[in-house]
Amino acid sequence: MSRGYFPKRTELELTPLFSGLITATHILHHHSLLTTTGSISVRNPDRRETFFLADDDDDDESIAPALLSFTSSLLEYLVDSGAPVEQKTAADETAGAVNERYIHSELYKRFPHVNAVVFSPCADVLPFGLVPSSSSSAAAAAVALRPATAAAAFIGAEAPVWDIGGAYSSSDAHALRVSTAKLGHSLALKFARPETSGRFLMDRMTSVLGAGGGKEGVAEFPEHPVVVMRGMGFAAAGRGVEDVVYMAVKTREAAVAQMRALAVGAACWGGTVEGKVNVEGGGVIKNGKVKREGEVRYLDAKEVRDSAELRSGEVAKAWRAWCREVEVNPLYRNDVEQESAT
Repeated sequence: MSRGYFPKRTELELTPLFSGLITATHILHHHSLLTTTGSISVRNPDRRETFFLADDDDDDESIAPALLSFTSSLLEYLVDSGAPVEQKTAADETAGAVNERYIHSELYKRFPHVNAVVFSPCADVLPFGLVPSSSSSAAAAAVALRPATAAAAFIGAEAPVWDIGGAYSSSDAHALRVSTAKLGHSLALKFARPETSGRFLMDRMTSVLGAGGGKEGVAEFPEHPVVVMRGMGFAAAGRGVEDVVYMAVKTREAAVAQMRALAVGAACWGGTVEGKVNVEGGGVIKNGKVKREGEVRYLDAKEVRDSAELRSGEVAKAWRAWCREVEVNPLYRNDVEQESAT
């Protein structure tokens, strides 16, 4: 699949890449990461200034992710502009904005070593974009998406939150859609902002996954491979299709585990409010602070770094299992190989 192309080319034809992209779409749907919306794309290994993305135009011919089965449903787009390569009319340049293609094009443009991108409207991740994560407030920091398991260590200290509200221009429709290159560029910048241990983690991942080389590879890959998007879901950027699918699935699992842990902690321990009580003011607590017991235990910085070494083998093993799951499910059809043979 994409490992036949990234980081080292071993395949001559693109048929396995197209087949793998469709399988990846089915896997993401199977794991509730793509519904009737959301998308996954892959960079063209023969023409790195373009990428492939399933057609999701707002017309009668659009294909839901679960029903994608033919190469003809995959369109090629330009990284530089986000426009279709086979542009028949001037209107084609702005058509299909509903598929959020600027999320993909701007990430490929900003990070040369990114070869696959996922945008997911996952309901399990959405809550983590509704409360600010970068805040001095202890309550806000408590709900940032953070890794609690080794499989989610790629998240780093916490997943940044991108708020589209601060990126709109005066002419944009405030519809929570990345429908312009400017909005996509703003999102891509959020992937690049460093956090504690971020560069070291990416350096280890580069070495383990065998992609890129040295500091150059780190500089050309996101400091954060996953960014939560306020009111929209999340986006993930990887070095290949298997890699980005793995991160997307594990991001959802991390979100579910964290929400359950927070709920269990609140039920078991709760919290107390400390401060001075103003008796004359009706018992209002001045300068009150919430003291919590039994906080959720997340990975520390060393656990985040060392867990990166485990990821390479896990990606391949998980990919094989997920491929089999969708292969035996009658909902999903992948007719690329048969289509190529005729």
